[in-house]
Amino acid sequence: MAMFVKERRGVYDLLDLRNDFVFKSFFGDKRNSNLLLQFLNSILDVQVTSIELVDPHLEYTHAGDKSSVMDVRVRTEQGEQINIEMQLGNHQAFPERMLIYWAKMYGSQDNKSRPYTQLRKAIQIIITDFNLLKEKDYHNLFQIANKKSNLLLSDHLEIHVLELPKLRIENIMDASELERWLLFMKSDDKTKEALAMESPTMREAFEEIDRLSQNPETRRLADFREQELKDILQREEDAREKGMEMGIEKEKRDTVISLNNFGMSPKDIAINVRIPLEKVIEIVKSLKQ
Repeated sequence: MAMFVKERRGVYDLLDLRNDFVFKSFFGDKRNSNLLLQFLNSILDVQVTSIELVDPHLEYTHAGDKSSVMDVRVRTEQGEQINIEMQLGNHQAFPERMLIYWAKMYGSQDNKSRPYTQLRKAIQIIITDFNLLKEKDYHNLFQIANKKSNLLLSDHLEIHVLELPKLRIENIMDASELERWLLFMKSDDKTKEALAMESPTMREAFEEIDRLSQNPETRRLADFREQELKDILQREEDAREKGMEMGIEKEKRDTVISLNNFGMSPKDIAINVRIPLEKVIEIVKSLKQ
């Protein structure tokens, strides 16, 4: 295998699993149900024996195709639903977004003829390529519990957050199964090769990402999606910067008004606020209109 990898590496690079299109192509393929099962069991406290893909189809055809769903949704043998997603970009309401996604998944079980006793657990798993929580651990589990006694109200809500930047592995051989999976997702080709040498599961994962990486159409759509994600992140960054600039301008304007009310001359205001004298005069004149 090592020789095969060495020969192949000069031709193409492996696709990045942090790209949600690649992630869905990898874990959302029925042929890879065993890999997905192994990954889920490295996360969950209760082991799952079998899973069924709820939406195995991926019809992403071009950049900007909003009809495509990049999450991976499965149902276990117990009827529990699990949603797995890869996220590259953060925003202020991300926790609320997680709750909405979980609520929709849990609520999808409800109908008039079904008693509450037949409702099953819904598990949301979010893998982030950014730091989301003020926690040191890379894996955090959220449930509904009494703040004082930690008594669990219900185990039906379960949200796992896996933060890739917080993963620190010094020795691959000492890594847990989950750590190996996350390292496989975030690492370069050389590290993936090393992981493939350590276990049959990682070897199978390597062979699958290698297979996907050789498909010209998959590579084309992965490139489209990567550019699309970069554009989205850039627009969000531009919006944040614009908002900050507007906030700074408002703060300066408020300061000019306050100093003017105290009787300070426009020239002194310009020096103190560090803005052109013409701008100060413009603001002061607008107050008289």
